[in-house]
Amino acid sequence: MDYFIGKGVLRILEGDVTKVADVIPIDHCVNMLIVVGWYTSTLPVEDKPLIYHCTSGTKHPFTWFKLGTLLLEFFSQQEPYNEVFRRPAVNFATSKMELAYWKLISHTIPAYLADGAAKVSGSKPVMRRAYDKVHKASETFTFFTKREWTWTSENCDMLWGLLSEVDKKLYNFDVMEIVWEQYYPNFFRGTKKYLLKEDMSEDKLVLAKQRQM
Repeated sequence: MDYFIGKGVLRILEGDVTKVADVIPIDHCVNMLIVVGWYTSTLPVEDKPLIYHCTSGTKHPFTWFKLGTLLLEFFSQQEPYNEVFRRPAVNFATSKMELAYWKLISHTIPAYLADGAAKVSGSKPVMRRAYDKVHKASETFTFFTKREWTWTSENCDMLWGLLSEVDKKLYNFDVMEIVWEQYYPNFFRGTKKYLLKEDMSEDKLVLAKQRQM
């Protein structure tokens, strides 16, 4: 979703900005799985398997509002995409009626205008079809933006307590050490550089900022 928002395409989502975006870096999951494998191998075979919740929401929450604010600051002011459809902006609708209204205003009408301009200039109209895909993707995302969960962490805490200081550095899965204000910008930057192969040079960045103004 950050791609569509950063491009200025997705501007309205259904959800609750006060809900927690229960995100966990994949490195933490992998590290904890390694430690779980080690610990399980030390237990008697007949012991009942334990359940480990590798989550951040309960111990180190970060709401959708905070995530949205961080995302817009990054793509509007710090490192915008080289090419955008519109200036990035996003809001959360709390009802189906509000969602339908803002989809019409912020998505459908601009898509028709863009496709109309494309036809006049002899280019291929693509925005209405693009918005069909964006809407389908955002609908699946709604399940998470409207809800939050509370997870227990006793088993994860127990695992963490068994590790030596050296192992804690090698297999770190402590969510309290995550600095969301650093993690998310690095995630967005990585998407631009490694997934989209965008030009990350200073000249290109300055030009992208000028287009946003």
